Amino acid sequence: MLQELIEAETAEHIGRGSGPIPRDQTSRLIQSFAHFLCGIRSGAGEQRDHQMPPKANLGVFSLSWPIFLQLSFTYCMGLVDVWVLGRISDTAAASVGSVNTVTTFVLMMFSFMGQGSGLVYARMLGQGKMKKVQECYSVALILHVLLGVAASGALFTWAGDISRLLGLDGQSLTYGKNFLQIVGGACVLHSLVAMFGGVMAANGFTRVGMFAGMFTNVANVALIYVLVFLPSGPHWGVRGVALATALATAAGLLLSLWLVFARIRIRFLPPPSGQRWRDHAALLVAFSLPTMLEPAFWQAAQISTTRIIAAVGTDELAARMYTLSITNMIGMFSSALSQGLQIAIGHLAGAGETDRIRHISRATRLVGVVAALGLALMAALSSRWIMDRFTDSPAVAEAGRTLLWCGLLYLPGSSLIMTTAATLRAVGQVTYPAATGILVLWGVFIPLAYILSLPLGLAIIGVMIAMAVDENLRALLLGVRWRYLSALDRFCKIVQQPQDSSVAGS
Repeated sequence: MLQELIEAETAEHIGRGSGPIPRDQTSRLIQSFAHFLCGIRSGAGEQRDHQMPPKANLGVFSLSWPIFLQLSFTYCMGLVDVWVLGRISDTAAASVGSVNTVTTFVLMMFSFMGQGSGLVYARMLGQGKMKKVQECYSVALILHVLLGVAASGALFTWAGDISRLLGLDGQSLTYGKNFLQIVGGACVLHSLVAMFGGVMAANGFTRVGMFAGMFTNVANVALIYVLVFLPSGPHWGVRGVALATALATAAGLLLSLWLVFARIRIRFLPPPSGQRWRDHAALLVAFSLPTMLEPAFWQAAQISTTRIIAAVGTDELAARMYTLSITNMIGMFSSALSQGLQIAIGHLAGAGETDRIRHISRATRLVGVVAALGLALMAALSSRWIMDRFTDSPAVAEAGRTLLWCGLLYLPGSSLIMTTAATLRAVGQVTYPAATGILVLWGVFIPLAYILSLPLGLAIIGVMIAMAVDENLRALLLGVRWRYLSALDRFCKIVQQPQDSSVAGS
């Protein structure tokens, strides 16, 4: 079954029809959405000096829906762990929830590192530089191993100290330390999973990556049952949950290795010289570092937001925690769409397809905004039913309904941020989206959220107003930057003559 999936996906990528790009506006719009759905090969790419790899003609939707399901599987894996820990004890769930903020942060960094590296691969594949991209795979593998080992060693060694810093003591400290030592100590596995996932995604095999994520989820559930719930099993509790997560990740990594090397047969080549090693490493870092920094500062901003809401009141904080499960799902759709867009435009940027980049970017951003608005409206209209499923408290339910309606103010802007930033990164402008996100988050959102909610007394509404200002301001700034860069004279220089040594333009 898996082999049939790979063969079908490969055939889909190779078997695109070719034809000239229509010139009238109606046909251009149809062309944009056709490429968004499944990808269309243009004659311009076939006239280049090098042989265009088949993966340069990928559709955003065909890339994005498997990424969305893969993100959903990862999200469900966390929900399963939380549910099992709650069955063990409330203390276990609270303790692991505290230390899990650290592991989630580290794993998120590896995930974005893999995405940044995947953008490098996509651009090189679009340029037809097969040998060079194979060398980049090897350099990225070494970087992920080194950083993964360093993170694993640090979390394992200082698990107890980190747990104490988070305020845990007694039995809570034991739970937190045990979980952090096992899951944190296995960070190197997550680092490698992110690396191989980036390789598969850049080559267009997002459905195969989705299968690997599903397999990891199934393995996690099976291992939890054996290690925690099986009547004749060891009943290891928190340690069993952590071990199940680590072993399931190892199983997913083994499957990814088999897929990459045995089935898809992607080749890794060592660079021929030390200078090539350094050049490739510098290029990977130039793309990955800004991509990693923005979510790091975003996570820190979310912690500050939680503290502000906690100061407003416990009912509002509880409502925020409940509604995040809904808004995060909408955010996952936008994230998957932006990742698919980034891969597709990365290929097109390497191939110098300026017209198609404009078309696919316009169509995808429009689809993202409309989808986010529609999903946010559905959540708002269903807010009473949703909150009744989460809580019996009238105050918490009322606050939750307000938060879901406020999603209409910022979720479309959030989608526009993700897709526009993905477009900018794909054409080499990786610094600007990161700098804009960090500066607006900490220069506008956090101060405004504090002032509106506490001194001015707007409570949770003040935080939501600040969030709407933040998301829409960033969307505007990124949109203005894209319109400036996509002007014909500047865009041709950026896309058709890519400079590998200066990709992190601001």
